[in-house]
Amino acid sequence: MDLPIQMLNMPRARRSDPATSHTAAAMSVRFAESHGSRIVEALKEHGRMSPVGIGGMTGLTVVQVDRRVVELERAGRIRQVMEEGKPVVWNGCRVWEAV
Repeated sequence: MDLPIQMLNMPRARRSDPATSHTAAAMSVRFAESHGSRIVEALKEHGRMSPVGIGGMTGLTVVQVDRRVVELERAGRIRQVMEEGKPVVWNGCRVWEAV
């Protein structure tokens, strides 16, 4: 199932946030789909990676990757790698794989 990230309708700013935060939140929707697709494609092509590895393959920062992985996981496009019921961690970062 390849659900677009924007279908998740996640709030990106609180009602109490200043107008600048709402403007930034509206702009971030444009990036989410592009970044999400790049992350999923990198995981499909290169296999399991942490946000550091994903960033190296996609040109995104670790912060950009971290913001998208939660949305991608909720959309069912990626998942955390688990071993013995615990998340796999490389250099302090959770490891992800494409679904």
